[in-house]
Amino acid sequence: MARWRSFVETKPKRMSLMAGLLLPLAFAPFQILPIFYLSYGLAFWLAWQARETPKQLFILGWLFGFGQFFTGLLWMGEAFLVEAEHFLRALPFAITLLPAGLALFSASAFWLWGQGLARFAMPRLLASLCLALLLALAAYLRSTILTGLPWNLPAMGWGTWLYLAQPVSLLGVHGLGLLALVSVAFLLAEPARLRWLSLGLMLGVLFFGVVRLHLMPRPEASDTLITVVQPNLAQREKWLPEKRDAHIETIFKLTQLGLKYAPKTDLIIWPETAIPALIEEGTGFRDRLRAALPALSQGRLQPPYVLTGAVRRELGGQGSKFYNSAMLWSGDGHLLAKSDKHHLVPFGEYLPMQSWLEAIGLEQLVRLRGGYAYGPPYARLSAAGLPELAPLICYEGIFPGLSASPAGLARPGALINLTNDGWFGDWHGPHQHLAQVRLRAIEQGLPLVRSANTGISAVFDAHGRQLEALPLGEAGVFSLPLPSALAPSFYSRFGDAVFFALWFGLSLAIIGMRRRFLARAL
Repeated sequence: MARWRSFVETKPKRMSLMAGLLLPLAFAPFQILPIFYLSYGLAFWLAWQARETPKQLFILGWLFGFGQFFTGLLWMGEAFLVEAEHFLRALPFAITLLPAGLALFSASAFWLWGQGLARFAMPRLLASLCLALLLALAAYLRSTILTGLPWNLPAMGWGTWLYLAQPVSLLGVHGLGLLALVSVAFLLAEPARLRWLSLGLMLGVLFFGVVRLHLMPRPEASDTLITVVQPNLAQREKWLPEKRDAHIETIFKLTQLGLKYAPKTDLIIWPETAIPALIEEGTGFRDRLRAALPALSQGRLQPPYVLTGAVRRELGGQGSKFYNSAMLWSGDGHLLAKSDKHHLVPFGEYLPMQSWLEAIGLEQLVRLRGGYAYGPPYARLSAAGLPELAPLICYEGIFPGLSASPAGLARPGALINLTNDGWFGDWHGPHQHLAQVRLRAIEQGLPLVRSANTGISAVFDAHGRQLEALPLGEAGVFSLPLPSALAPSFYSRFGDAVFFALWFGLSLAIIGMRRRFLARAL
């Protein structure tokens, strides 16, 4: 033990990097909870050892963050191999520069912490709680600055476990992350008996989860029968012109298979960009829809609705605009409602400073001149006989705010996540994406339906229970009644104001405890 401690103390930079590299093992699909405490606990301990050297703290924080995002986002590299002849040269930069930039948030938190300790003396426990506060704030800022990337936030250490995830209905994902970091801080408490506070906090959260899942009313099935389609079209082949008709035929055959076993389906859901072409231009989509979905017997007056992801074009005075859209169609081929993706993926769906970077030969992964245009946020899709649907296209599902219902906007009956994770193969990225999207259901008290091109398609009730799913890399279809919504959750009413209230409340508690500490010291 002494030899190990000596090694850690003499190699702090290596150990901080190692702690970060291991942290993603705490997230989906691995979900090794002790790793969360080992990684963050080691980072907190190293920070305490270097507390008198802010420059060293900055380096330790940066190495920890870089390690976390390097291994945690390594799956992104798969996207650059889809069209390797165009993007392979960018791969080394993508898998290193993004983690390097994101690591600045944890580096800044460590540095600010050191600056604070240089001015305000406090015992180890209070200092560790302050570091938890700063890391939680850094995670929030990472989620919002420069369009934000709230991927694998601290909350996911607990949030991949259904019972531990339930407090997001009260606190949101940032509030849950703060609690998880506070539980790590308690592990470093002196005297040692205070370390039991970490276990007590986790047991408290676990108790809340048990009560919510087993003693509160369970969401019932609604009268709306849905059918979810997962076509499993390989991204490398999806947009090849010679395979377009075959891909479209695959989707329709799976849809008809679903209707064979669930003929009373009300709504069919296809994934993001399900039709690998401009949907209203040369695809014969309306005619195919009329032919594939005739009015069914058993008292049905009309065929089921179809909700699909699609690329569409609008012509205007300044040329064409392309949108990554969710489109709701009647079974007889009429477009009833549409929603355009609001939160686009930088370098994937558009380029920052688009015209300048295109002028020097750069392009986004979708290889669409000019990139996608932005749609408005908080869209709703509705049709007779259906609950209002809130579409979340692809990675919009990882942003809590886009699932919310601002004042004056009706609360939807369900969240619908249309995605295409085929860019990322069978790495851990699709599993991480699914785990984070599930939290939106718990936060809002709404069911969430997910249709993914290559998987993982799933349905969650308003408590986050997985009711049905299709595995990654398989074509398939399933049907079930859409779960009902719960009453609006506490978090859905107040949003991230809850996180800031918790953050400031804990800050005031630390200030009060520090005053008592100083009074006893005198």
